Amino acid sequence: MQKRAQKSDIEGEFEKAYNALNPAQKKAVDTIEGPVMVIAGPGTGKTQILTLRIANILLKTDTKPENILALTFTQSGAAAMRERLLRYIGTDAYKVRIDTFHGFAGGLIPAYPDAYPRIIGGRPATEIEKITIIETILDGGEVKLLRPQGDPSYYVMHILRMIGTLKQEYITPNELATRIARQETELLDIEQYHIKGAHKGKVRSEYQKKETAIAKNKELLFVYRAYEALLRDKKIFDFNDMIVETIEALGRDESMLRDLQEQYQYLLADEHQDVNGSQNKILAQLCSFHERPNIFVVGDEKQAIYRFQGASLQNFLYFESSFSHTEVIPLTANYRSGQTILDVAHSLVAVEEGPLKDLRVELVAHKEIDATVGVSEYAHQLEEDIDTVAKIQALIEHGVAPSEIAVIVRTNKDVELFTKYLRKEGVAVSSSSETDVLSHPITNSILALIGAITQPTNEQHVFTVLHGNYWGILPEDLVRVCGARSYSQNLASILADEECLQRLSLKNAEAFLSVSSVLMDARSKIETHSPIVVLEHVLKTSGFLDAIMSQNPLEGGVIVRQIYDEIEQLLTQNTETSLGDIVRIFDQYKLYNVPLTATQVLGVSEAVQVLTAHKSKGLEYAHVFIPHANDAVWGVKASRTYFDVPLNAQVEKEVVNMLDESDDERRLLYVALTRAKETVTLSFSQKTAQDKSSVPSRFLEELDQSLLTIHAVEGAGVNPLASIGEVLSTPSFSPELLTHVLQTRGLSATALNNYLESPWNYFYRNVLRMPEVQSESMLFGTVVHSVMERVLGLYRAKGIVPSVTELKFYLEQTLGKLPLTQEGYTRMHEKGLASLVVYVEHISKNMPSASKEEFGLKVELETGLPHFPVLTLTGKLDRLDFDAEGNVVRVYDYKTGKPKTRNDIEGKTASGNGNYKRQLTFYALLLSLYGDERYLCREGVLSFVEPDTKGKIHEEVFSITDEEIEGLKAELIRVADEIVTGKFLDAPCEEESSSYCHLVSMLKGT
Repeated sequence: MQKRAQKSDIEGEFEKAYNALNPAQKKAVDTIEGPVMVIAGPGTGKTQILTLRIANILLKTDTKPENILALTFTQSGAAAMRERLLRYIGTDAYKVRIDTFHGFAGGLIPAYPDAYPRIIGGRPATEIEKITIIETILDGGEVKLLRPQGDPSYYVMHILRMIGTLKQEYITPNELATRIARQETELLDIEQYHIKGAHKGKVRSEYQKKETAIAKNKELLFVYRAYEALLRDKKIFDFNDMIVETIEALGRDESMLRDLQEQYQYLLADEHQDVNGSQNKILAQLCSFHERPNIFVVGDEKQAIYRFQGASLQNFLYFESSFSHTEVIPLTANYRSGQTILDVAHSLVAVEEGPLKDLRVELVAHKEIDATVGVSEYAHQLEEDIDTVAKIQALIEHGVAPSEIAVIVRTNKDVELFTKYLRKEGVAVSSSSETDVLSHPITNSILALIGAITQPTNEQHVFTVLHGNYWGILPEDLVRVCGARSYSQNLASILADEECLQRLSLKNAEAFLSVSSVLMDARSKIETHSPIVVLEHVLKTSGFLDAIMSQNPLEGGVIVRQIYDEIEQLLTQNTETSLGDIVRIFDQYKLYNVPLTATQVLGVSEAVQVLTAHKSKGLEYAHVFIPHANDAVWGVKASRTYFDVPLNAQVEKEVVNMLDESDDERRLLYVALTRAKETVTLSFSQKTAQDKSSVPSRFLEELDQSLLTIHAVEGAGVNPLASIGEVLSTPSFSPELLTHVLQTRGLSATALNNYLESPWNYFYRNVLRMPEVQSESMLFGTVVHSVMERVLGLYRAKGIVPSVTELKFYLEQTLGKLPLTQEGYTRMHEKGLASLVVYVEHISKNMPSASKEEFGLKVELETGLPHFPVLTLTGKLDRLDFDAEGNVVRVYDYKTGKPKTRNDIEGKTASGNGNYKRQLTFYALLLSLYGDERYLCREGVLSFVEPDTKGKIHEEVFSITDEEIEGLKAELIRVADEIVTGKFLDAPCEEESSSYCHLVSMLKGT
């Protein structure tokens, strides 16, 4: 009787929920036979109909729970479906297979081990192992286009991502070869040469691009095949192989396939718009026994935010074409939002014709809610942030539950920003973001500590360690110690030299002695202790852990724990991994932009939610704020197509024609808008936090303006920096010290460019002279300048240019002095000789009658500043050309790297910073202040040493004007004033223009 009563109660819950459905929802629940596709927009009850449909199948048929398979896109989606199903079928809900595609595949492996020889006999590959395999293949000599000489590793991650995409779409190497062959056939239909006009006889651009794309695809195919072979040799596999191997297993093991087809009589797939080609293939295999299989998919093309552009639409087209007589059921009743919100959101994604029109159906609000969508414009982002927090506080004061309020942003960085702002104002916050541990200042500090232990002569590591505010080192003392470095005494030896520290008149010499003691103690333990034990000891004895846990315990604890976990995993995979190896592995992660993410889940349930638009999917709130709706944030992200591979050959062209480049971002904003029930507040500012001009997102213009409440918010007259957030304090560097540095060293063109890019670049490179390892491109510049100095010296002495043999000798002598590996030496030798032979041949046709090379100058500029009347300017000019009377007629500046356009050089393009043109103007100013009329010269030449792809040398000639020189003088005086007064220390550090922001954070104690 007890069991019968419970069953009755459960059936009552089902009946109650079923009766509450609208007609379209009931149709979806009742149509339990044959293929069904439900278009379920936001708030239309998707999870409800999925679970009720499962319950209905069990009620109306003799199907057992274990005969139903429901596949979802995320683990959270699977948990939500099972939890709701418990209400309607009781404990039988645990017998229904509800899983992700990867979880389902993982469950098949132990059940059918013989079908998975590669998986059973291997282990998952690490990112570093996959990268190393690709590097090995590229270094084998078979690949040219995908291993450019200037940056051999350029394509490594792009290749790995492309192979991942190919596997996701179930494009095997053999299938890729077929598609490339199809591309070659298509190439034959493209006219190769221009047949008339100015370009008659030349290869047409369309043909050349297609031909190059095919050549790259052929190399990709070679790498793909070699990659798969090496994975098998090493008995490892990558994440996508679980799905690919399941497809292979189902294809070759008929008994396994029949078992699964008999077991799973009903299939359901949630979030179908996000399912990839390989996952679709598994669904098709499981359904292949029946002409009209019982497969039920739910999705919404408008909410496809996890797939590459166009793939979601391909899924819908694929489903209808694959399963005949598909029942398509659109759900249009929305149970979440007010009609105004739905109409505004629809105006963003509405289309006039084609398959998209049928998929992007308009939603109708089930409830009458007086909803509003507002757009607020601010003069400055800090005012925007202040007002956003104030509006949230006002809602809470008026009785709105904090959990009904969400701040939805585009980036994890903004999640952290608004979490901090709200907490500062005493608002309970729950935030969810994925922080890239590798880019976090805490990680940089830990890696620097390890580096300082294992490589004491590496001053870069020691230099970074000294910035840690946990040592108690004063900024003034830091400058004095760093300035005391010399060729005979490095930083590590200074730290251990008590007499030297006393001579520097430091205010807290004990802090530096403590650093030395901790590092030496750690070195003594390396041979006898595990790397993770040594690291933990250092973090504790240095005070690092205490500082982190006292300043930012929630975030700091997550970051440190993630680093520990990663190091422990590395030690597990290879017990011989040393502490020094860990730094090199993390450097490799950074080199290839491999993220090491730690999920931040901070706060309590009854709190304001701060999350990204991606994380917001499936959630709902009464009030939603979408700040920073500027085009740089909510706009089209610049992207480059590295491989032109037809991923979905049957429908790709049709799909691409339907969608523009902004469609992915547009759908993401649609998701954010449709989280709201009552109000949406979008906002943007005219100025960013860094005082840069900003424009509103282009998507704001696409919204139905008649439905928006638009207003400009007047400034409140408050000081934003004092009102919100933790203001970075200015380090106490005395003006006398900064004045001394500038008087002693002056300003060069490079130092000025450093300052204009970011004052912190100047501070670390030119004031503190941070030790840095030169990049290969910088080393190549050194090589070229050295060789060219000898070339011009030979010409001046003998009137001849060197032969190829002599050039090779000059090059090898120069390379022999550089810290290069054998591979680096070979690569630079090949590149240098190829470039210099062409360049020397070019200049030999127009050599000057007289010239000077590497001409050094030091002049003085009167500033008119009472506190700093004279500024020293320095420079070294690559080459001066003289006429017969001994007057300078032209200044040459050699440049390595890809030739730039004139607009790039002058800073008139998005990527151009004007540094090259400013450098020529600086040289003209130097010569005008030199005090010798023969050296007055306004003509500068930027000479690009490396030829272009056609073997041509590029040179750009500029005539510097009086206005340009006077403008540069004014710039130099302004910069000098900001340096000697210390004003530049108030400047924010922007990561896009400086790589020292993590040091700035430590320096300022934040």
